[in-house]
Amino acid sequence: MTHRKKITLNDNLRREYKDLFAAAAIRREKLGVIDRTINRILDNRARYDAISTQTSVPWYFIAALHNMECNGNFSKHLHNGDPLTGRTVREPAGRPPPPSQPPFAWHDSAVDALQCKDLHKVTTWALADIAYHAERYNGFGYRLYHPEVQSPYLWSFTSLYTAGKYVSDGKFDPQAVSDQVGVMALLKRMLERGIITAPVGAELSSTAGLADISPGEQVSADVAPSPDAAPTPPASQVPPYPGRAIRRGDTGPHVEAVQRRLLELGLHGVGSADGQFGPRTEEAVKLFQARAATPSGAPLAVDGVVGPQTWRALYGQGGVASPAAGVVAASDLAREVIRIAEGELGVRETPGQPNRGDRVDQYLGRVGLKGEPWCVAFLYWCFDEAARSLKRANPMVKTASVWDHWDTARKRSGTLVVPAAEAWADPSLIQPGMIFHFDTGGRKGHAGLVTDVLENGRIATVEGNTDGSGGRDGNGVYRRERNIR
Repeated sequence: MTHRKKITLNDNLRREYKDLFAAAAIRREKLGVIDRTINRILDNRARYDAISTQTSVPWYFIAALHNMECNGNFSKHLHNGDPLTGRTVREPAGRPPPPSQPPFAWHDSAVDALQCKDLHKVTTWALADIAYHAERYNGFGYRLYHPEVQSPYLWSFTSLYTAGKYVSDGKFDPQAVSDQVGVMALLKRMLERGIITAPVGAELSSTAGLADISPGEQVSADVAPSPDAAPTPPASQVPPYPGRAIRRGDTGPHVEAVQRRLLELGLHGVGSADGQFGPRTEEAVKLFQARAATPSGAPLAVDGVVGPQTWRALYGQGGVASPAAGVVAASDLAREVIRIAEGELGVRETPGQPNRGDRVDQYLGRVGLKGEPWCVAFLYWCFDEAARSLKRANPMVKTASVWDHWDTARKRSGTLVVPAAEAWADPSLIQPGMIFHFDTGGRKGHAGLVTDVLENGRIATVEGNTDGSGGRDGNGVYRRERNIR
């Protein structure tokens, strides 16, 4: 994917990359894949070091490109993943040029790939430089033509990316989803594991400017820590959630409690626990949110506001009382349904065959259908699997129809129905494990599973038969966030 319009690394773009990196949260469900990728890279580090010695390009940047272009395969050109048995065919074509002759050694081809992009001339490899040169290596098509999508080449497997991908040179598919670890996600995890440090890691040490540092400068890694950096305090020591979101401009003991907890977690950029929610506290909260997650593993909204989910992440599940806890949500069945649904993330229909696919056929088969819209069949399958696991009856209506499920379930004795207006007025009425419905007109609709209640009137969900945009009649199982109304 190449684009001729010149994009330069100016101050605004540097600031953008740094802000994105601070906001990006690694998706918990992808940690296993990321760590296996990193372990493979470390097994071959000597090969990357050899290229780094010859070109002065950091070894971890070379490794990240190699993973994206070749899936770590040393029989392919670093330029674009074409086989080393001949010159490159795809862009950039004809590499390496004569007098070199195929078959090529990976080392020689990799050096040519970096040199033809002038990466051997780069003298500063700060965070923004890494992001810029990785994006330039792949091409600026997302930035120029699809700004609604953060480039998966950089941000795949983080909270910044859901769907949309160039599947070939110049061909963009809004429903395609990258299955590779983005360059910045890989580097972020390497930082977490202590594999790389300054100068990359230093740029998160300031909660103000996130300034660049020069290569070789010694810094301390005072960064947003893992949520496990400090033990969760016992329930008796957890201050009660005040019942409203805490934000910039607030004052008082709840602000002081948040500041003390941030300091316990190593976020010293908050300053002192003075009970004044100012810009330093807001930035510290954002850095915490960028690295924390909801109980179901979904990333927190990085907004600097301490609502119930951020409070839970700070203090543990005991930090927020659940007025509706006796209804459904905290049950072992709900937890098992969520676990099973999240395990289905990434399931896709067979390309070119709507409502078909090996796994989709299993969802629909559980309700006795085939080739039909399947969002509700997916939910029934998840509940059925959970019920079988717990050796109990499946409480869900056996149907694939949104409207049939809605009409039948809400007439059942004991069913809790929460209209959207009531949910908006009191989000605590919504609990993980509930099913949401919405009407798209003409007796058509969509349904999904609530996995978490987020800040500012939003819910986290897992949905079948949707897509990256959240529409109905999509091609797979996706994690989504939705407004309650």
